[in-house]
Amino acid sequence: MRFLSPAPTFTLSAMTHRFVVALSMLLGMTANAFADPPAAPPTPKEFEAILQAHPPQPASPPEIRAIQLSEVGSPASAQWETMEGWRTVRNVTQPALYPVLPAAGKANGTSVIIAPGGAFLSLSFDTEGMEVAKYLAARGISCFVLTYRLDATPRDVDGLLHAIVERMGQARPKMTHGDISSPDEPVAQADGLSAIAYVRTHAADYSIDAHRIGLMGFSAGGMTTMNVATSYQAKTRPDFIGVIYGAMPERAVPKDAPPAFIALAADDPLLGYASIPIFDAWREAGKSVELHIYAHGSHGFGMRKVGTSAEHWIDDYYHWMLAEHIASPAK
Repeated sequence: MRFLSPAPTFTLSAMTHRFVVALSMLLGMTANAFADPPAAPPTPKEFEAILQAHPPQPASPPEIRAIQLSEVGSPASAQWETMEGWRTVRNVTQPALYPVLPAAGKANGTSVIIAPGGAFLSLSFDTEGMEVAKYLAARGISCFVLTYRLDATPRDVDGLLHAIVERMGQARPKMTHGDISSPDEPVAQADGLSAIAYVRTHAADYSIDAHRIGLMGFSAGGMTTMNVATSYQAKTRPDFIGVIYGAMPERAVPKDAPPAFIALAADDPLLGYASIPIFDAWREAGKSVELHIYAHGSHGFGMRKVGTSAEHWIDDYYHWMLAEHIASPAK
């Protein structure tokens, strides 16, 4: 496998819980603290204080060669940054896949396309992408981190702050669906469908079973996963889905809906109520679904060390794949 340099873990005890939630949603900062019950979404003043104290730093793109999914846009527009050591990207105009593959002879035929989150303004490329891919690839699962198209943001920090404040002004407590809307949400859905089509078309090239291609997403990536999972055709149907603190659109469950794994934290102040409608809809439609709600973890825990049982969601996901015969044990 090809790995990025290990990212550090940070404890942000000096910040309020709501400060931590704000950046964990948008820019990939860590949230190393037990949290209170779900609170109101962070305020614009809180966002401003966070970004002024911890501005994004320029970063190099990944060394992995990207697979471009479209001629639209340009990879040159992508703005790679780090927040507290974790890599993020924004201003994505050309969708791409970053493959993270098992060691030679270790692939078990299963693959997962991973869609990071970030409110359709940014992508938490490391904590909700590469780190997930590395875990799964070590267990024989071929992974592709998806950088889907995003809403444009000003390249300067002050302009980014204005975009974040405007977007988060849509947030409200106890959201049950994706109330934080984005003009580019439909193109992100199209990019997810294109990613599945690409992997399925090139399955033999990667020693992948064309009928064991999954899609997993976090937050806005979870919304993208659910948009794909309710709009596919035969060639673009995911064979299984993972929705980590995501939300479902107001759409019917397809008759051939794929098995679903859902995970979130009970103290998530942004989408802590949005996973239940997914579970209920899948269950009422008679489709296979599994739901994990961890007591603490807040929003955006991803692959961070947060000091709670939410850290083990990836183990639960992998064991679910084995139990559902989606994947076979690592060789």
